[in-house]
Amino acid sequence: MKKHITASAGLACLALTFALASCSGPTAAQAPSPGGDGQLEKTQLTVGVLPLADYAAVYWADDHGFFEKVGLSVEVQPLQGGPIGVQKVASGELDFSFANSISTAIATAGGAPVTTVVSSSSLGPHSNLIFVKQDSPIEDLEDLAGKTVGVNTTNNIGDVTFKNLASSMHLDIKPNWIEVPFNEIAAGVQADSIDAGYLPEPFASAARESGLREVVDLTQGPNAELTAATFVASDSFVEKNPKTVVAFVDAMYAAGNDIAAKEAEFREWLPGVAGVTPEVAAEMALPVFESEMKVEKLQAVTDMLVEQGIIKESDVSQHTYLK
Repeated sequence: MKKHITASAGLACLALTFALASCSGPTAAQAPSPGGDGQLEKTQLTVGVLPLADYAAVYWADDHGFFEKVGLSVEVQPLQGGPIGVQKVASGELDFSFANSISTAIATAGGAPVTTVVSSSSLGPHSNLIFVKQDSPIEDLEDLAGKTVGVNTTNNIGDVTFKNLASSMHLDIKPNWIEVPFNEIAAGVQADSIDAGYLPEPFASAARESGLREVVDLTQGPNAELTAATFVASDSFVEKNPKTVVAFVDAMYAAGNDIAAKEAEFREWLPGVAGVTPEVAAEMALPVFESEMKVEKLQAVTDMLVEQGIIKESDVSQHTYLK
């Protein structure tokens, strides 16, 4: 059954507040071998998803039989942002949930009992942008100093990658970040209630169609292919359901590889699930779908957050992930 990605209010990326043992840097936990009789501990799964292209592999896996092939039946539950997805994972209401590398690094610095099981995608070229009105005097990154910029959640992908890019250019640019739901940002820019707005795809393509002008590409320089989209499970779920976790991970990476090999087919498929026009689907920037977990890429995210003072070196946690 086809699941629909909807662009609705409050699509804020997670701002997590859980805790995990204090240690230094991300570490790999080897995915447990299915072993035994091969029977999965659990076959009916619920997965929380933020309805963005970055997490499309879970929808593709469901629609194209990758979950079925490994013996899983998955109910995809679209979430409206905030910490609720990971809260439901921690409480057992969801088996897996979307997260992102920045939120998870912040969370584990405070102690989150979660394991990153899938690195779903990295930032693709031109997929995360800042827009202004056509007649705005803002022309580049430096012009955003002191300006109000709408972002779905602070201390997250938008403002953190902005500061990372500015720092790489030896610039100290400090916009006034204002939290605004993704689907309200373009209208806010048009109405002059904010000077500029951060938008990932497919919101970026919609903003461009509405007449807004791109001024900063946040996927440049040190942000190129930054690991962004991930899926997490609770530590207890991973421990109790090792065969199920292996099956989910295998299906997700198989789907990501399939998307990468079938871009044209993927773009044709997007309108039916993402609520975008065929024209937008044909042209929109895509994330880079991952095929494995890379510790050095997770470490780069942690290092960036320490450098920006968002987390302290002394509070850096052992970010557990499957390899």
